[in-house]
This record gives sequence, C-alpha cells and structure tokens, in this order.
Amino acid sequence: MLYSKNLRLLLKNKSKYNFIRSVVNLAYRVHGKQDLDNPIIILHGLLGSKRNWESMSKKIVHVTNKTVIAVDARNHGDSPHHHSHTYPELASDVKHLMDSLSIKKADIIGHSMGGRTASVSRLVVVDISPISTAGVLNDFIPNVLKTMKSISFDGINDVNKAKAYAKKLLQSKSINADTIGFILMNIGVTPYKTVGWSCNVEVLSKYFIDIANFPNMSGKKYTGLTLFLGGGESPYIPQEDINGIKTLFPKAELKYIEDAGHNVHADSPTEFLQIVTRFLLLN
Repeated sequence: MLYSKNLRLLLKNKSKYNFIRSVVNLAYRVHGKQDLDNPIIILHGLLGSKRNWESMSKKIVHVTNKTVIAVDARNHGDSPHHHSHTYPELASDVKHLMDSLSIKKADIIGHSMGGRTASVSRLVVVDISPISTAGVLNDFIPNVLKTMKSISFDGINDVNKAKAYAKKLLQSKSINADTIGFILMNIGVTPYKTVGWSCNVEVLSKYFIDIANFPNMSGKKYTGLTLFLGGGESPYIPQEDINGIKTLFPKAELKYIEDAGHNVHADSPTEFLQIVTRFLLLN
C-alpha cells in the first residue's frame, strides 16, 4: 500500500505527460461526515471493490474523525465498464472524481492496483511496489482471470445461485478458499442488468500486463511524505526495492506487518489501522 499527503500535485503534473487517456465517472461511497475538505480516498486492488473496505473505512473514520471516500475503479464494482484500463486512465478517473466533488486536497490509501494508481496520480501505498512485479501477478492472477472468463452464467438470474455455481467451478481448479471468497464478491448484477461478474473480466485480462507493471516514471519523483506498507508474508514489496522506491519517492517510509499477506488490511486489521492512522494524523 502507498500513502501520500499531496495527491493532487502529482495528478496535475501527470497531465503534462504524453498519455492518451479516457475518463469515466467513478462510483464511490462516503463514510463519516460529509466534509470534503481534505478527505481520505481509498482505492482498492485488482478484482476488489469499495465493498472490501467497508469495515476499515468506518474504523478509519472513527479514529481520525475525517471523511473517508471509498471508490470503485473503472471495470470494477459499480463503476462503468470501459474498453481500456491503464494506470494513467485510472489516475485521471480519480482526478475527475476529485474535481467533480470540488476536492482540492486528499490523503490517498491505495491497495495493490490502487496503490499504483495513487503513485501515478498523488499518496498510504499498501502491498505493491513501483519497482518490481511479484511472480504471483505474472502466473496466478492470469490463471484466475482465465477461469473467471470460462464461467458462463447463462440462464442464472439469482446472485446466490450464481455464487454457488461459480464456487464449485473455482474449487475444481484448486483455488484456495480465501481467494474464492474474494473472487465471489465480484458476482452481482452487471451493468447490463444480468447476473454475472460485476468486474470487466475481458478487459482486465486484456490489460493485465499494464496492471502488473508500473509505468515508466524515469526522471520523475514525488517529494511528499509517503508510506509503503507491506505484508510480511507477501512478495509484493521486496526489501531490496527500497533504493528504487526512494528514487521515485525520496521521503518514502517502508514498513511491514509481519503476519499479513497481500490483503494487509484484512489479515491484520488492528495493526493496519494503528499504523495508517498514526501516519495520517502525525504527518
């Protein structure tokens, strides 16, 4: 996870880069008081959604007394499906949301894909590195997406029945129970008013290489305070990446939660909350 206190500055600077990007209107949920003066914006990871952050969003509100806005990325959750899915576009979507809500400054918590989105835009980064790519991204996730693509929900018009059907097929692929539970959260009513994957599996598969790799940021850096928070049992932020991280984020701080995996906020919610809110409140 990556965190930054000054997202808008980096978002603004990114508009100078030669990226061709589309913009969509993101779905979001506001937790706490409706005060949009320097809120905390949460960006989920690949195949996640704002729903995955419901409990943690409420806890962060309670500790910080700040407004938390949990967002669905394009091609995920309740946000629109689009034929393209690149980090410059994901960053532009966040900037567009901030502009539409007249948010001039925000603190960003980004998990995995959301962490890289925040890195491209402006930042706590949770369990993702801008330097290297974990092997699990290159091997396991494409196979999960391939399996998801192979599941047809034709003739099924009940969400619970669809989840039960998909669960059996995913179990037959020897996918562990925790991952299956996470994947099944993507089953619901699609933008086309049918029952199936709420995430855009076709586009996420097509753009997986873009998702798995950090854009070329050579010569660019963000000089604000930034927290990278990794799971001690996760391979997503190798300790040897710290020098490269500090090249892009000179004031970066790298911490690990020892017994947590990739989903740090779910695996160790108490320690995650303590570390993140302390960083938010003291910096």
